[in-house]
Amino acid sequence: MTFISLFVRLHAAMLLACGILLLFSPDALLDDGSAPALLLVQLLGAAFLGFAAASWTVRDAVLGGIYGRAVVIGLQTFLFVATMVLLRGISEPMSRVLWFVSAVVAVGAIFYSILAFRPSLLQRRDTN
Repeated sequence: MTFISLFVRLHAAMLLACGILLLFSPDALLDDGSAPALLLVQLLGAAFLGFAAASWTVRDAVLGGIYGRAVVIGLQTFLFVATMVLLRGISEPMSRVLWFVSAVVAVGAIFYSILAFRPSLLQRRDTN
């Protein structure tokens, strides 16, 4: 098992944990607990579950290939934008749940950005 495959598996499990947490206990993140805010947090949990499923699906694929590249770009975009949004709100006090979600998102954003912009294994083999 390669480092990339191991990381994709671990990150998929962390995304799954974040998704379940946000989906089934959105009030752990919110102080006011208004209905529209709870719905938005649950929708975010659904997005995390979807990306966890996508990551798990390609865990053994070549992520620079034609099919794995789409998953990498989708995850990289979601995680990078989520990191930027979370960094904007970091000045306010955050709960432990939000710190956990932020850490998972930031680490994933860095990893998938590296995967998105490095040459794939297939391209490296062609140049040698």
